[in-house]
Amino acid sequence: MPQTFPSKLRLFWSLARPFWTSDEKWRALLLLGAVLTTTALQNWIGIRLSYWNRDFFNTVQHGDYSYFVHLGAVMIGLIFLSITFWLAEDYLFSSLKIRWRRWLTTRFLDQWLGDRAHYLGQLDSTHGDNPDQRISEDIRSFVFTSLDLFMQVFSAAIGFVSFVVILWGLSGGPPTPLDLPPPVGLSTDWSWLNPTYLALWHAYEVTMAFLTSIPGHLVWFCLLYSWLGTWLVSRVGQPIIGLAYEQEKLEADFRFGLIRLRENSESTALIEGEPAERRTLGASFSRIVGNFNARLVKQIHLNAFKAVYFRLSDSVPLLLSAPRFFAGIISLGQLTQLTGAFGRVQSCLNLFINSFETFASWWAVTQRLDGFVRGIEHARVLRASQSQIYDSGHTGDRLEVQNLALYRPDGRLLLAPVNFSLTPGDSVLITGPSGCGKSTLLRALAGIWPYEQGSVHLPAPFRCMVMPQKPYLPIGTLRAAVCYPEAPEKFSDEAVRTALALAQAPALAARLDEEAHWSQHLSGGEQQRVALSRLFLHRPEWIFLDEATSAMDEAAEQAFYLSLRATLPNVAYLTIAHRSTLKALHARHFRVLALDDGSHELAEINNAMANW
Repeated sequence: MPQTFPSKLRLFWSLARPFWTSDEKWRALLLLGAVLTTTALQNWIGIRLSYWNRDFFNTVQHGDYSYFVHLGAVMIGLIFLSITFWLAEDYLFSSLKIRWRRWLTTRFLDQWLGDRAHYLGQLDSTHGDNPDQRISEDIRSFVFTSLDLFMQVFSAAIGFVSFVVILWGLSGGPPTPLDLPPPVGLSTDWSWLNPTYLALWHAYEVTMAFLTSIPGHLVWFCLLYSWLGTWLVSRVGQPIIGLAYEQEKLEADFRFGLIRLRENSESTALIEGEPAERRTLGASFSRIVGNFNARLVKQIHLNAFKAVYFRLSDSVPLLLSAPRFFAGIISLGQLTQLTGAFGRVQSCLNLFINSFETFASWWAVTQRLDGFVRGIEHARVLRASQSQIYDSGHTGDRLEVQNLALYRPDGRLLLAPVNFSLTPGDSVLITGPSGCGKSTLLRALAGIWPYEQGSVHLPAPFRCMVMPQKPYLPIGTLRAAVCYPEAPEKFSDEAVRTALALAQAPALAARLDEEAHWSQHLSGGEQQRVALSRLFLHRPEWIFLDEATSAMDEAAEQAFYLSLRATLPNVAYLTIAHRSTLKALHARHFRVLALDDGSHELAEINNAMANW
């Protein structure tokens, strides 16, 4: 990953540019301009308060009560304006943040769900992990932190320009005289240390006289002091950036483990897997604690340096300017204004020091989002390579597979060669040992397996549905689960009930409008029936079933296939299964055979059952 500051900015802009050059840019720029305006107005309030502070202490010094009352009225007006500008900025800034987050979230969702990136990313996790965190948490953090840092930089810039002028003006005038009276105790011979203290006092006088003779001496000192502090913080805090990145990753991994346990709580309880899960989750959390402690040590080092740095900086303007006050060169009001201006200028210059942890978190989030984007781009490359495999519209109404070779993600050959064809009304059964590539072949036919060679000729149009062994049932009404992925309004109540009956689940029709987490409320067989009912609603022309009836009893399984053939006589379906009873329900039978080199081949069994 790039580490130089220009490289970091380029990486940030590659993520931010799409929004700021999109159709939303004019509204966003208008909001940003309004936020910048309110920030500038608040800076103007700060300038007025600086002069108010000067006049107030001068008034106290001279005992001018009437002007004191006038200043009180001015303060009330400044407070009212400050609150007004702050509320306006908060509203406008929040509106800009949510607008950018909404646009970026929609864009990332479209890209993640497009080109099967959500699936292909699971096959190759080297280009980003935990996509749920990237979309829900990291986008929010990226947008909010980026805008916060930008506004801090802008506010620091205009604040620096405004208050450095004030500080420069107050740093002028005659230098500190060399005839200041020494502190009490050094003017009388009360101790043998008196000559040493007196020498130190004269050295202080000479130093102050020299420094205050330099035009704008407080400005130069502030610049030098802040530059040195920034450089040291960047060195002391550098390890925190990597540890912050790792902390977020470990937190996401731990949360993902908890989610997996919740989703598989029944299986875990049945096999009494709680001790194993406790060990796994405990080890995951231990890594969080270890990284946190390592980060804590570095943070303590950074905080210790910052504490010394800021404590010293609080005393600097007084130490440099108090002699001029006691010499009568500047008034009490000017001393307080000078101290405040010095603090504001230094605060602007200390932006990196004050916000180092924020910068570290922002950079970690930017890196994670960049990894997520690269993962999506990698998925696009894989999908583009598939376009050379699939060909539509040149085989009439026939699906034809020629010399197809399937590979594992690590490049090892899994299944080859694959040659067969399907025509409308065909029924094909594929059997074979577990792990031989049967399900991978189905994924290839569905167009989601990227590691392949050969050719697949598809009819046009190619309306297919894939039924996996473990179906996906969305949380919500049962009607929505049956109609998925279409909206339930698209189908009549009678059509949904008929589909459930044909899928051998008529009893579930009474629960159509009940809302539940159906993957937890229904048995495995009931879940498969709900998924299979979708076939009778959507009526595809090509169906691929991967152990889609494995949790059903044989009688219900046979009834489903008979209903499928009777209801959709022209549909072609390919079934992957282990049950021998399914041979009688398919016209053709292929078997995957193991080869000596660890790969497999697909062979058609000649004694397939006759059509039924």
